[in-house]
Amino acid sequence: MTANNLNEWTGYRFDYYLSGRTLLFNNQMQTGVLMLGYAVEAHLKHVLAYDPEVGKKYRYGHDFMGLFQALRDGGYMHDVEVSEDLLHFVEDNFDRRYPSQTNRTLKRAEDRGHAISMSPSVITAYDELIMQLDMSILRLFDSPGSSIMFKAAQGIDTAGVDLFFHSNYSAVARIETAVSLCDRWLEELKRENPNIYEVNLRSHRERLPLLDDQARLLRSERASIGITPRGGFEGALKASKEFVYPGRYRELPDGTRVFESSF
Repeated sequence: MTANNLNEWTGYRFDYYLSGRTLLFNNQMQTGVLMLGYAVEAHLKHVLAYDPEVGKKYRYGHDFMGLFQALRDGGYMHDVEVSEDLLHFVEDNFDRRYPSQTNRTLKRAEDRGHAISMSPSVITAYDELIMQLDMSILRLFDSPGSSIMFKAAQGIDTAGVDLFFHSNYSAVARIETAVSLCDRWLEELKRENPNIYEVNLRSHRERLPLLDDQARLLRSERASIGITPRGGFEGALKASKEFVYPGRYRELPDGTRVFESSF
């Protein structure tokens, strides 16, 4: 994969993710989780584009479970801990993007015993999944340009990027990795393009106080709501692998099915 192609994929992943978080934290939950679904898919398909052999074995479409398993079968993503419930939840909400799909998606979920329900708190599980996917891709390509965390750290002083970190305990828990990627990028820039190194070094030093202020990162004034995960940072880092589908149908002794939600 060329450097330009790598950066393009990272750019799509970053834009989908930031767009989804911006919408969700401004009371547009359904559209927000749709864009977060695109972010998850873009992370998975970034690796698929890197290894065409895996792509030959995967039926192209929006099958999140199938895509994730195809990548694992190909030797990728074994460092990502995610429950099947979360992958089902991401796919179910992604497949509601058109009215014609809604009834079919609701029926599919119901056949599994799931009932689609929504709360802003689901962002914690999405965040942890996407951060794990980003770190997995970073380990694969071993390049700062392959990480959305790197892009967020570099753009923290840019309007709108604060919502990348708002209530994002999974990202803030990995902030040292983001800063180290910025340092590594600067060292590469110093060798390859020394003429612009000093300017970028000054900009990086100006951003460091923002990246070091954990409380400020976690609270953006532009968001209408805030989410604190149960268990704080520790809880956030378990949110992907411990996610349980929040809406379920339970059958009573008389055969009646009732809806239950954990929200």
